[in-house]
Amino acid sequence: MDTFAAPVPRAPGWSDESILPLSRVRAHTRAIALTMAVILAGSFRTMSLATYGFSDDEINKVNAIEAYRAGDFSANAEHPMLMKLAMWGSVTLVDAWNGAVGPAHRIPPETALRLPNALAGSATTAAIFGVTDLLFGTGAAVLAAVFWALDVNATATNRLGKEDTFLLLFFLLAVWCYERGKRRGAADPAAAQPWYATSGAMFGLMIASKYMAYYWALYGLFNVAADSSPGLNRPDKRRFYGSMALAFLAANFAILIPSTWRYLVGYVNGDTVTHHGYMFLHQLYVTDVPISTIGVPVGFYLYYLATKIPLVLLVAAAAGLIEAAKRRRERGFVFLRIMFVFLLLGYSLFAVKFVRYILPLLAVLDISAAVGMIAMFRWIRRLRLSPPATLAACSTLAGIIIVVLLSAQMAATPFYSFAENTVGAHVSAPGQSFPDDEFYDYGVREAVAAIAHAAGPGATIVSDVPEIVTYYVRAAGRADVRVRSLSQEGLPPRPAETWVIVQDGHVYFDNRDIVAQLRGSGPAWRQIHAREAVAVEIFRLPGT
Repeated sequence: MDTFAAPVPRAPGWSDESILPLSRVRAHTRAIALTMAVILAGSFRTMSLATYGFSDDEINKVNAIEAYRAGDFSANAEHPMLMKLAMWGSVTLVDAWNGAVGPAHRIPPETALRLPNALAGSATTAAIFGVTDLLFGTGAAVLAAVFWALDVNATATNRLGKEDTFLLLFFLLAVWCYERGKRRGAADPAAAQPWYATSGAMFGLMIASKYMAYYWALYGLFNVAADSSPGLNRPDKRRFYGSMALAFLAANFAILIPSTWRYLVGYVNGDTVTHHGYMFLHQLYVTDVPISTIGVPVGFYLYYLATKIPLVLLVAAAAGLIEAAKRRRERGFVFLRIMFVFLLLGYSLFAVKFVRYILPLLAVLDISAAVGMIAMFRWIRRLRLSPPATLAACSTLAGIIIVVLLSAQMAATPFYSFAENTVGAHVSAPGQSFPDDEFYDYGVREAVAAIAHAAGPGATIVSDVPEIVTYYVRAAGRADVRVRSLSQEGLPPRPAETWVIVQDGHVYFDNRDIVAQLRGSGPAWRQIHAREAVAVEIFRLPGT
């Protein structure tokens, strides 16, 4: 029976029978292929990072960095520290750079904040390669790395200043270290312990990136399912959990500060909630409870996959999942089944849903697609074509999917979140299905600049992203302009000159009536577009 696993030494059956020379490459060739994939990933993820102004979530990170500089590490405490520490370092380095160069060579603050995430997303290419190489062999690893590098939806999330990118990177590093330990421990359990301890540290850094121990538990479930009787080949609990705790506390020491816990208690009690609802397919849904039949529909992520993922990648991933269903006991396929089912099911059941939450599922799909491609190569081989014809058929198949993925990346640049597949393009225009996640506050910076230029002294700007507006009002030098929240405070009483910024992604139960009245009162003073889509509408209410 053929096997997909690739233990050390290399397993026969799967890797050694591959059609293409992907699985027989030497170490230096593997390194070259991986380096090229990482560079490819980095080129898309770091390009034009300042296209968007800061988002609502990112401006909280900007404020947290300022608080860190002042010695207050409890700011933005609903999220752990690791990513913010990386951002702080990036912003500090960019500040030093900008102070030493002329205006033409200065780096925008948006780029400085997002750069750590873009680099982490690029590094994830190597982590995916490593995990796939251990579980499925080098051929699948090369393909998975390339698929991730060209994954337009992963690129969109990696370019945001959000925790999901760091979460995935450290999860994959933890898996890679554990699987290395598992291989080493088959012959020498004692020699595997450093790998297991390092895996524990990576899990600690994962939780210090985002409070999602769910992934650690999910990987534990996988290990029970794949190897219920590991014998001596398992982690020493003291070293494993000790490494996890030390790494977590080192990268998230604010958890030890009493003010952090006071902040977290308030956060859990809803003290920081400023609006209610999420817009999906032109309809508002409840997000106030963990699980609800009136929350964002269970099919949210299935709709996303069906309309956003390039169809050729979906077909390849389906082929990989078919193999996973057939190969019940092999470790790699147990990993694919558990991760795919429990990530999709787990996130779908919660009332609160955001596109970025399923970034790890995108990695699983890319790995599955790589495995599916290798399976297709094997199916082609069974056709008993001549060797040149077989090689040509396999090369053409691989080339088609790579060209399609590359074309999707290039066509979406720099609005990667707008990418749609053929199905999505027929269902709705970009920005209409997931406005909050697709626009991600694009256009607010430009709207504030336009208002700052036109507004009279003492004018008021009303928006549901008041922190962003405040930041860019200060950047424009308009200290006289007041800012207020549309959902919390509503429109100010006349006679003040008022400017209202309206975004589809920030229409909530709290403000939808006011937004409807504004739109019904006449055309907007100005619209800010992301390509053909209207990202922001500006309404001017003159003073009396």
